[in-house]
Amino acid sequence: MKTTRRSFLASATAAAGLVPLAGFPAVVSRRSPNSMLSHACVGTGNMAFGDLNGLRSHPHIHITALCDVDANYLARAKKLCPDARVYRNAHEMFEKEGNRIDSTNVSTPDHSHAGYVLDALARGLNVYGQKPLCHDLADCRKIEKLAAEKKAVTQLGTQIAAWPCDRQTVAFLKSGLIGELKHVWIFSNRGGHTTADHTWPLAEAPVPETLNWKSWLDGAPFRPYVPKVYHPGKWRFWRDFGTSWLGDLGLHLLSPVWIGLGLGTAGPTSVTAEVPVEPEPQRTQFWPRMSHITWEMPGCAASGGKPFPIEWCDGNLADPKIAAKTPANYLPRPEFKELFAKSSIGKQPLQGRVVEGTEGWLLSVHYDKPPAIVLKNGGTAPALPKVGKVPSHWHEYINACLKGGTTTSSFSWAGRLSEMVLIGNAAMSKPGVKLALPLTV
Repeated sequence: MKTTRRSFLASATAAAGLVPLAGFPAVVSRRSPNSMLSHACVGTGNMAFGDLNGLRSHPHIHITALCDVDANYLARAKKLCPDARVYRNAHEMFEKEGNRIDSTNVSTPDHSHAGYVLDALARGLNVYGQKPLCHDLADCRKIEKLAAEKKAVTQLGTQIAAWPCDRQTVAFLKSGLIGELKHVWIFSNRGGHTTADHTWPLAEAPVPETLNWKSWLDGAPFRPYVPKVYHPGKWRFWRDFGTSWLGDLGLHLLSPVWIGLGLGTAGPTSVTAEVPVEPEPQRTQFWPRMSHITWEMPGCAASGGKPFPIEWCDGNLADPKIAAKTPANYLPRPEFKELFAKSSIGKQPLQGRVVEGTEGWLLSVHYDKPPAIVLKNGGTAPALPKVGKVPSHWHEYINACLKGGTTTSSFSWAGRLSEMVLIGNAAMSKPGVKLALPLTV
């Protein structure tokens, strides 16, 4: 494995000492008599706080250690898990905790996922990794390979895969009711994800005493700290730290399509992207405000062996002033409004999927609303598939760690899902150019 900025950081910090917060007691022993899963959290704020609560709600998990570069987030998490040991650097935590932990979740900004996940897997830990799995394309296969070698239980953080809406979408796709697959569209037009127009150069500010800025950067190109710009929560649309709106909502939208069509470890054969022209330095600093990406996919069983396209668009329809100026190619096709109106869904959502087959269309909304089928012959729409109750995405992962078995979003295929969005990001960096795959990374 070649040395990367992340692997260098891991090796450089492995021998460092523990950096606890003042007044926090020592951790309890790893395992209790009733075989609790001993777990360490990498990240405790925002989505990571949601992961912490989702995990700790399982009756057979013990949160043994917590890590965050932000002491304020860490203190809040500590109140929930008072006997957990606390750290400010995840590599130090893995080194110090040793065999006292069985499992970890990596819920940090995208650019630091791979370094922590690879370190955890190398130490024999099971891993729940937030999406997307990586920031850099080359890391996806490294993680997939290492997870397989270590026989680790893994789960990508596509938590809505456990909701009835996604599971019904999967069941409809597996049913073949829309005939042979022809085309897939996914879209997120809710707005709120466009980058801000900052005054350049940004005004540097002192790093708060509660934030370890160097660890937050995690080997990404150094830049001075600026309040309310990167941390907390505004890192996603910076190229150095995030993976664009596609790496967030696009991955959620792709997940049930990938599972339902049985794409497994498939991948596109080419990709093209359209993006608006941005002024400098926004163009080189930020991911585009809008995009339209088309991946050409090889044939699969659901398509009768014929190649098919997957398209993504993320123009803004939520803000009427912006929507009026948004070019049509960044928005869902006009005919989709009529399709949704014919269905039980009724109104085209701001985020969703349209899957066309030879016999009809599957229409699906992101979040908790049932999907629908519209048949091309005008026939009565089939009833919703029945899906039984299942554990949450977090509980499914914990159950697999304790009892064996696999998970819905195991890295064995979900790494390829992450690759899909990173390939799309590569196309956004070269708009108008058809990129043949595999890419050289």
